[in-house]
Amino acid sequence: MPKPVVSVLNGIAATAAAALFMVGCTNPTSPPTQTNADTATPAATAASSSAAATPPLSLPVSLNAVMVGAIDHASDPLFGVGNAMYGSGKIPRSDADWAEVQFHAYQMVILGKVIQLPGTGPKDAEWAANPQYRAFADSLSAVGMDMLALTEKKDAKGFQAAGNKLIDICESCHQAFKPEIPTMKLYHRALHKQGR
Repeated sequence: MPKPVVSVLNGIAATAAAALFMVGCTNPTSPPTQTNADTATPAATAASSSAAATPPLSLPVSLNAVMVGAIDHASDPLFGVGNAMYGSGKIPRSDADWAEVQFHAYQMVILGKVIQLPGTGPKDAEWAANPQYRAFADSLSAVGMDMLALTEKKDAKGFQAAGNKLIDICESCHQAFKPEIPTMKLYHRALHKQGR
């Protein structure tokens, strides 16, 4: 029986949070150093060797899967707030509605960092190493932060400009790196219709 979309997305969000926690708690480029080799203990030496041997962090799925399975789903409710100003979409009415929008804005902030990790896709390592791609991903996180601020103010009208900025970031990145949208046979709407 396929997992519900919410369950899958919660799993991706939990994985993303754990990955960011691990990245924030380690510094593979600056392993601990000893100022005097005579004072190094066996435990300190073993810990230093272990940290140096830790492989770089990577995703267990393709970046395309993260984009389709998480970013698309996080962005839909965010676009819905801005689109409501044009007559479609949904304006948050209650604190619970705004908390839901805030949840999706947090996902956007986190996912902009997650997609900077290489995944299993054929071009993922190349993209993750490219400074232009990383700048687009950072911009995704930045617009998520803008949307978080809008949820604090309960500023539905501000979501129009923020949503347009999000579209510009996504489209510009896709033009530069992935013009054959979608790829790897992953389709947002098809997944949604199938209940996956």
